[in-house]
Amino acid sequence: MFYNVIDIDASNIDFNQKRSLGYNLKLLKDYKETSKLVRIKTFKKGTILFKERNPVKGIYFIIEGIVKTYNECNAKKQNTLRFMSQGDIVGISSLNSSYYMASAVVVKPTKAYFINQKNLKSILKENGKLNFILVNFLSMKLRFQEIRHKHLSLFLAEDRIIDALLLTAYKFGKKTKEGLEISIGAARKDIAALASTSTEKVIRTISTLNKQNLISKKGRRNLVIKDEKKLLAELTKYFQLPEEITDNNLTYPNLFY
Repeated sequence: MFYNVIDIDASNIDFNQKRSLGYNLKLLKDYKETSKLVRIKTFKKGTILFKERNPVKGIYFIIEGIVKTYNECNAKKQNTLRFMSQGDIVGISSLNSSYYMASAVVVKPTKAYFINQKNLKSILKENGKLNFILVNFLSMKLRFQEIRHKHLSLFLAEDRIIDALLLTAYKFGKKTKEGLEISIGAARKDIAALASTSTEKVIRTISTLNKQNLISKKGRRNLVIKDEKKLLAELTKYFQLPEEITDNNLTYPNLFY
């Protein structure tokens, strides 16, 4: 049985949570008595926000821009964890730790609210509304991850790669005449990390999809999703709704892409 989200959940996901959290952080920043607790920072591309195993300083709520989090497997290899954009919180997983569990680097000029560890705990202690919004936000993020991993366990490697391409295109893609162009997150190693497979498998699958005219390569790294419907069809074949649910928009792909 696949996980299907009912209407009340589908209308309550992600954007409203992000907007509420961002709106309330802005109120804290604008309010005279709490303005010193929240700082707005801007970062150039390539700026390291923090390094794995360095002492935790605080969290970053992204107003605009893109940040990549990653682990350093060794001196030469990095494992991409995820790309984060407007409304995402960078560093939250290390909040109750003395050291950051991953590294974070700016891949597109970024503006963010920064709250240090001490101020964040003070804010959450005194502001029940923001505390509730943050818990809901993190709960929804965790729920999405659980739903995705449940379905990924049933996908073949090729389908996990299609899933990774669609997720990346949905979040960072740019509409062009050819289709949905991916530049951020298009590196084969980044797709492999998101799809839990090897870089070599990604390269072979992209070559196959290119020959089938479902995607195309643009320049050295960029990819263009040319036929989104056919790619989605490769994933929706896995899904069966219970007889009492007839709305196909409630299945996993329609919630994520």
